[in-house]
Amino acid sequence: MPTPEDAPTALVLEKILPKMTETVGQTGWTAKALLAAAHSIELSDAEIAQALPEGIRSLVPLYLEQAVNAVSEHYNSTEVDSMRIRDKVTSGVEAWLNWLSLSFDASVKAIDWCTVRPVGPLPMTEYIWHVADTIWTGLGDSSTGFTYMTKRTTLSAVLTSTLAVWRSSGGAPEEWKPFLDRRIEDVMAFESFKRKFQIKLPV
Repeated sequence: MPTPEDAPTALVLEKILPKMTETVGQTGWTAKALLAAAHSIELSDAEIAQALPEGIRSLVPLYLEQAVNAVSEHYNSTEVDSMRIRDKVTSGVEAWLNWLSLSFDASVKAIDWCTVRPVGPLPMTEYIWHVADTIWTGLGDSSTGFTYMTKRTTLSAVLTSTLAVWRSSGGAPEEWKPFLDRRIEDVMAFESFKRKFQIKLPV
């Protein structure tokens, strides 16, 4: 049961967001669309103001965070210990994009909203990094320092390019999944190459 502190977010997730996704694929994530959705389910302006202090600027990050939550839920409910590392990573990316595909047009508009606001509440680069970090954390990654950064930077590049294919294909898994597999394979091959030919300098 939500606490008083959680109640505004619970209100958004349970009532506003499902209604918004019905229309924002056409209208975009706008203040007008938010008010229309709220009024259609009999939420007052005061209730909306309490739930979303910054209006639509509060709502879009909450929507995209649900896709990240789907990644965490995937790892919590899936036995991945016996899987190869590339398959573990791939399954996390797939969980993310599969959730975005549930409301493809709404997801595209949310991504556009973040992309054109590089200093907004959720810049796209920050969101992609968040997804990459959630995937590595879900795998139990405990690296620090340079390794921590390079893992997430590399995966962020994979996420960005795969997201572009996902979008251009209309979310068709038969197009973006093979692309994702190739990108992961390229990354793993490069990492293997680095390990094989790593040169240790004398101390």
